[in-house]
Amino acid sequence: MARRFACLVTLGHMDYSIPENWYLHPERPIPGAPDVFVITPTFVFDPGKPTYLRPDDPEYLAGNEEFATIAVRPVFDTLAVNVWMPKYHQVNGAHLVGADDPMSIFFNGGPTPVTADIFNAFTHLTSFGDSPIIVFSHSQGSILNGYLLTVLLPELPETTQTRLAADYLIGWGLNDTILERTRYRASTSPTDTGTIISWNTATCSEVATKHRATWGDASTRAVNPITFDTTSEPISAAENGRSLLCYHDDPTPRLTAGLTGARLLRPSDEGGLFAGQVVLVDVDERTFRDEESICGQDKTNLGYTHHWDISLFVDTINHNLRQRLGIAGLPGR
Repeated sequence: MARRFACLVTLGHMDYSIPENWYLHPERPIPGAPDVFVITPTFVFDPGKPTYLRPDDPEYLAGNEEFATIAVRPVFDTLAVNVWMPKYHQVNGAHLVGADDPMSIFFNGGPTPVTADIFNAFTHLTSFGDSPIIVFSHSQGSILNGYLLTVLLPELPETTQTRLAADYLIGWGLNDTILERTRYRASTSPTDTGTIISWNTATCSEVATKHRATWGDASTRAVNPITFDTTSEPISAAENGRSLLCYHDDPTPRLTAGLTGARLLRPSDEGGLFAGQVVLVDVDERTFRDEESICGQDKTNLGYTHHWDISLFVDTINHNLRQRLGIAGLPGR
C-alpha cells in the first residue's frame, strides 16, 4: 500500500470486505472477467443534512437503486463482467451546488471520508486477481473518478495501473487539470484501451441560455458517445442504440430506439454562455419532463439533460464495451 495513503484506511468508516458495504457486488465473481468499478452521482440535496452523508441514509440508498436501474444494469447486465458499486460517504449536493470549484473538495485539504471510502473500495477490488478494470462514473462520481485517476492510481503498483482498460468519466469535464496529472489519455477511437471516455450532454436550449462553467473549463474536451471518437461531424439518431427514459405518461423507464444523435460542440464558439466542449443532443426534452417521475428528471430548467448523460446512450455504451474489450454479450445493437 502506498505510504502516502496509509492513513486513508483508518480514516474510512467502510470495511469493503463486508458485502453489505457494496450496493452492487458479484456474489460469485466470474474468474478472469473484467471488474467494473462504479462511482455514483449526487443523490441528496438537503442543507439540513451533513456535508458527508451516511451510507445508510434512506434518500441516498433510494438514489443508488435509481442509478442502478437506469444506468448500471442496462449497460452491464448483458456482459460477462463483475460489477462493484460501493456505498460511500457521498458529499451532500447542497454543499456542491454553487461551489466555484467543486473538485477542490477532493483535491485540497487532505483526506476526507469520501476519498477514503473510494480509495479503500478501489484497492479492495484490485485485490481480486489481475483482470482488466473498467471505471464507470457520473457527475459527483466523475469528480471522484478524476481524483482516482490523478491522485490515487499513481500511488498504486504499476501492475494495477496498467489494468485500467477503459475509464468512462461521464457528466463532468475532462480537462487539463485531469489530463496533466494522469498517464491516461482521452479516447480517440471506439477500440482503444487505457483511455478516458468523457462527455456532458446539452440541448440547443441549454447551449443558448445556460451558464454551466462548473461542468468544466475552456480546456474541457469530449468524446462522441455514439462513435466514441473525436469527430466533429454530427452523428444521426439512426446510429445510436436504444435510450432508457421515462415519458410523461409512464413513470416506468422504457427503451426507445433512435431517440437522439450527438455532435461535439464548443458552446462559446456559437454564442453559448459556457466554455469547454459538450455533446449536443437533439432529443425533445419536453417529451420527458415529468415532475413526478420516479426517474428523478430535472425539476428546475427545461433543456437540462445532465440526468440523462448515460441513459440516452445505454445500448451504445454496452456495444462500445464489447468493442473495446471483446466482452461476450448480446450480438449487435
